[in-house]
Amino acid sequence: MLGFQTHVALPYTLAINYIQALGMLSHPKGSEFSGRVFEHLTGSLLNPQLLYLTHQPPALATAAIYLAAKDIGIKMPDVEWWEVFDTDREELGFLVVGMQSLQGFAENEAQRWGNGKGNFRAPLTINEVEEELERRQLMESGQ
Repeated sequence: MLGFQTHVALPYTLAINYIQALGMLSHPKGSEFSGRVFEHLTGSLLNPQLLYLTHQPPALATAAIYLAAKDIGIKMPDVEWWEVFDTDREELGFLVVGMQSLQGFAENEAQRWGNGKGNFRAPLTINEVEEELERRQLMESGQ
């Protein structure tokens, strides 16, 4: 009897459309570029700033395109192309910084939970989780 709106809008489809509109698929690095766009979008799902909850899909797709072009070295149009995709300069800048911050966050978490060298490791076992919780409780109590 209760009706819930469960529609979810994701930026992946928009990103494909935007890439096509910009003519990037025919670029020699088009495949690499598209993959990098998707990497940024997928990485943003893990971002502690919750970018998917605070920004609309067109802005997320636009920021991922901007970052991918910057990463690969593809020159974008000289005009303010992001405005065509309903993203203003301020929002684009915020999202670019937010998406770039994920690497630092991941490195900090790897340092915190990993082997101390910044390398990722296998997920923790139950015993390791219990040991870590016990260690943190001891630290909080001052022992």
